[in-house]
Amino acid sequence: MKHQLTEDQTTAYHRNGFLSPIKVFSSREAAALRQQFENFENHFGGIDKAASIRTDLHLLQSWAWSVVNDPRIVTPITQILGPNVLLWSTNWFIKEPDDQKIVSYHQDANYWGLEPHDVATAWLAISDAPNETGPMNFVPGSHKEELYDHTNTFAENNLLTRGQEINRTIDESLSEPAPLKAGEMSLHHVRTIHNSGPNDSQDRRIGMVLRYCATHVQQTKGSDTAILVAGQDDYGNFELLDEPQRDFGLKETKTHQDAVQKMGKIIMS
Repeated sequence: MKHQLTEDQTTAYHRNGFLSPIKVFSSREAAALRQQFENFENHFGGIDKAASIRTDLHLLQSWAWSVVNDPRIVTPITQILGPNVLLWSTNWFIKEPDDQKIVSYHQDANYWGLEPHDVATAWLAISDAPNETGPMNFVPGSHKEELYDHTNTFAENNLLTRGQEINRTIDESLSEPAPLKAGEMSLHHVRTIHNSGPNDSQDRRIGMVLRYCATHVQQTKGSDTAILVAGQDDYGNFELLDEPQRDFGLKETKTHQDAVQKMGKIIMS
């Protein structure tokens, strides 16, 4: 079947808790996505003003909706999570040129509230993410370990909401970097320990983060939203949202604001 992972790739994912790189879009397609995203930033008055709006952008603009539903992403996800899949949320991890912001070592499962942990993240590079840009680093096999406590540092140079940092000693020599070219993605398990360093390059490092879960997964921290991207939902654990019919429309804006508000409460609780 087209866009499927090989048996070796799926085996590597389940063994290591991550898989990288996976080719998704051509360089031309990736450049077009970057243009779309930067047009969005300009629409809201620039990088800083748009930052508070870009979460769940797929609910506001049709091009972002197309990305999260693209079979080149969704098909590999179904091989990992099964045929019935929801997209829980999207976000952006962006480091500007010479940006010293980092992401500390953490496990997403610690604070997302999604259980059981049949959850996977696709980290899609919209710009090149070589080693000098501070790409993702993964600790192989850590998804099979316990769920560790985290300390909220609230560090100013940390891109995470609370600067959360895992309470576990990390052997840096065992951490594997996952540099990506624009149009490539990595996949990682919700329990996999990962981080990223500063961007020492002269270009933006733009990553679109797509968070998927099997339909039987529940949100344990309150009401939540999602969209159905594959198969069918026989559980009804999330309010399923529809494709935006008009970019930045009144209905779309209200739906987006409600979804982001709910997720914010969950993440910060």
